[in-house]
Amino acid sequence: MIKYKPLLLSLFFIITLFIGGCELDSQNILKPASSDKDELIKVEITFTDDQKLIGYVKSLGNQKDSVVYVGGSSLNYLYDSKGNITGSFNYQRVLYMKIITEAKSD
Repeated sequence: MIKYKPLLLSLFFIITLFIGGCELDSQNILKPASSDKDELIKVEITFTDDQKLIGYVKSLGNQKDSVVYVGGSSLNYLYDSKGNITGSFNYQRVLYMKIITEAKSD
């Protein structure tokens, strides 16, 4: 019985978490940690004053780390190809974003 005590305690703890409704995301338990890293999308941003800017964004909408201010303006980050923040932009001034496809070399 002493051999199985740590196993039984672990099993009891896991069952308690599921029953308790702690919102444990069981699908992400077995995924590698590297899958959490966001993929960068190369875009050409055209602003309302017809200026264009080429860079990388993490998503085409408001990002998780973006800030939305009262009145509708927002702050989103622009990245270089290595994922370093190179600037920021406001979605209130964005007319449209064009996705730039890059040819992958094998």
